[in-house]
Amino acid sequence: MRALLFFTLITPLFLAHASELQLEPHTFRAKDGRTVEAELGSFRVPARHAQPEGPSLTLRFVRFKSTNPKPGAPIVYLAGGPGGSGIEAAKGVRYDLFLALREVADVIALDQRGTGLSNPHSKLSHSWSLPLDQPVDEAVLSAKVKEAVTEAAREWAAAGVDLGSYTTVESAEDLESLREALGVPRLNLWGISYGTHLGLAYLRRHADRVDHAILAGVEGPDDTWKRPAQAEALLDRWDALLRTQDKAGPGLRARLRALLDELERQPRKVEFTDPKTGVKQTWTATRFDLQRATFESLRDPAIFERFLGLLSALEAGRFDVMAPYAGLLRGDSLEPMPVAMDAASGVSPARRARIAREASTALLGGAVNAGVPEAAWLPGVVDLGQDFRGPLKAQAPVLLISGTLDGRTAPDNAEALRPGISRAVHLVLEGAGHDGLFQSDPRILERMKAFLRGEKVSDERLQVKR
Repeated sequence: MRALLFFTLITPLFLAHASELQLEPHTFRAKDGRTVEAELGSFRVPARHAQPEGPSLTLRFVRFKSTNPKPGAPIVYLAGGPGGSGIEAAKGVRYDLFLALREVADVIALDQRGTGLSNPHSKLSHSWSLPLDQPVDEAVLSAKVKEAVTEAAREWAAAGVDLGSYTTVESAEDLESLREALGVPRLNLWGISYGTHLGLAYLRRHADRVDHAILAGVEGPDDTWKRPAQAEALLDRWDALLRTQDKAGPGLRARLRALLDELERQPRKVEFTDPKTGVKQTWTATRFDLQRATFESLRDPAIFERFLGLLSALEAGRFDVMAPYAGLLRGDSLEPMPVAMDAASGVSPARRARIAREASTALLGGAVNAGVPEAAWLPGVVDLGQDFRGPLKAQAPVLLISGTLDGRTAPDNAEALRPGISRAVHLVLEGAGHDGLFQSDPRILERMKAFLRGEKVSDERLQVKR
């Protein structure tokens, strides 16, 4: 094994952290086989930053050195999820993005605490499932998830997991520890989805340490629980788009409503053979199953267009076309970090009440938050409260990126931040979904690089290909 190389170019201000940072040469290999020379780094942080003498965690990252002779502040990638690995993201379809941004500065693919190479409990998971042959509604699913989360928490605690150490605030302080260990005055943040939630927490706590921030698919401080009205607005947008192709038809909403009403009156028994086991099974498809399937498909236009292809078969009574998704709708696997993070971020009382009002009349009901964990279910996890979820004020330059067909993080989320972020600009991608916020159009990367270089970037709407 190659000897670890210690990073010595540290200013005296950060000398106390020099022994914490370790770097070694690393040949980084993307999933498609391409390679680039980089550095594999690690540093230690307290499991709970308020207890610096207590247990600690080792966090790891890959650093792609800048090709710029005068690089800017390091760009730290904040993966989504919660639970996504920054290192794995760099190996996949975003590999070219990581390399391209080296034109501006070093690019760091960070594995946040509890993820990827920074996960001390990578083998701990807890699966749950509901019987396929029994009808399921929101109350049944919520009760099952609560039971599963409570049971998992007991197992994880017995295995030595400190669930209370998995909060977005602790991860924000990890970023500050990384900055100090690197010996740099500021960081550039580059986050997507949950990564924006983390980036905003860092911005709230350490605004003077942020050079620039790019936040795509914004999950604001109080956006962990989704708003049914945003899903309804996206259905309306799809309805309008589809009416341009079929002006005489009943429309998407009418077609969905008819199917949902049919399933409400009589759930459908679907016989199918499990492709993995070859075992014949019966699935009782319900209104709630279709509501969840619709919402999950709204994530990205490519996914929703495949879902639209199933509608005719469903209308003809062929619910077997949805059978491959039955297991996904009736079960999941829980891991400590994502469960605890979402539970701790929680929801404000005002937003909870608003969600309940919206769900009562929404076509998809409460499916948008089906199974979201709550802090009260998890011993040791404390809700982060209003100080965490309240209005944010910061003067750092922030580039917000949203897609008009994003069913996870609506453009409204980004706009809601405007009053408190005085130097925000918003790049709205017409036709982009949650998965197309960086690479659906080459102009996006050009705007990102210009922004990070400090060039003037203005509010803009770009039409991208679906």
